[in-house]
Amino acid sequence: MRLPTIHLGGVDVRPSDLACLVYTAGTTGPSKGCMLPHNYVVGLGDQVARAWKRRSDDVVWTPLPLFHFNAIAICVVGTLIVGGSAAIARRFSVSGFWEEVRRTNATILSLLGPVALMVQTATGPDDAVGHSVRLVAAAPLAPETDRYWREEIGTDTFSAGFGLTEASLLAVLPAGETNAPGAAGKVNTDDFDVRIVDDGDNDVAPGEVGELVARPRLPHSMFAGYWRRPEAWTSVTSNLWFHTGDLCRIDDETNLFFVDRKKDYLRRRGENISSFELEKTFLGHESLRDVAVHAVASDLGEDDVKVTAVLEEDADLDEEALCRWSAQRLPYFAVPRYVEFRSELPRNPVGRVLKYALRDEGVTEATWDREKAGVELER
Repeated sequence: MRLPTIHLGGVDVRPSDLACLVYTAGTTGPSKGCMLPHNYVVGLGDQVARAWKRRSDDVVWTPLPLFHFNAIAICVVGTLIVGGSAAIARRFSVSGFWEEVRRTNATILSLLGPVALMVQTATGPDDAVGHSVRLVAAAPLAPETDRYWREEIGTDTFSAGFGLTEASLLAVLPAGETNAPGAAGKVNTDDFDVRIVDDGDNDVAPGEVGELVARPRLPHSMFAGYWRRPEAWTSVTSNLWFHTGDLCRIDDETNLFFVDRKKDYLRRRGENISSFELEKTFLGHESLRDVAVHAVASDLGEDDVKVTAVLEEDADLDEEALCRWSAQRLPYFAVPRYVEFRSELPRNPVGRVLKYALRDEGVTEATWDREKAGVELER
């Protein structure tokens, strides 16, 4: 979408002018203020409107706060683009959810994945009688949660999209279309030039893992730098590309698959290890409520693997038992050397685990060490 320069109160407002500062999640280091131009904000609202097939008679409902860019771009700016209405709840209440949806005549629900799961867990189809919702948009949606909304509630779903505060959406799949298993949608070629490159910025072959890089096809449709952090901007810009720091792969059908954050990727004894994949495995253990997999510097060079986890209440599990459990499910080189149980994981205000804090702490007094415990594993 192309914006004209407009004249407001004696001031010319251009598409390239700064619209707002939105801070990054801060999971790999201190949060940075992304400088977002007006064209970026409107462009994102337009991208989502296209993906959701928004109409002028839609009512979009969300419980997300306005400091969350989702609500700004979708419920405020997106509604201005297509017309229609938006309802922003003062707070989220599971018990009052369906009553509020009916009261506002909502046709689209803009949620987060955990919110959609909470509604599924705490309510049922009988509670949803009389709703007018045609689309539930939430990410991520587990397959069972996606099926619940589609088959039991009777709505379309949207959960396939991939973007960063610096650039959204780099991948997206229109609502109602079937996503490839494990994919984050298809590359958004309308708005961005997106590639996967190696450490020398050379394109990798389709299906191979590399860093996701991007640049805009339309003017002022990405961030304009980090507020008062020019050195941070320089560090992510190379060869005229924005380097996302995400390791991904793109298949022959242009489906985008997230592998890991580059800073979270581990390399042990010459083998690459995805913390993202390991965490999915450990979350399959019935005694674990929360988990983070991260690197600890090894005396032999490269990394050793540490699992920092939160146990379910009244769980009967020790570190050695978890290690041996994982050895039955992981390649030998990915079995953690270190395990530590905590009451909670460090998180930022939007709930993402602060991996850099865990890496900086490394081995603590509470950390169990497989090698010191004399636990030997067979290959």
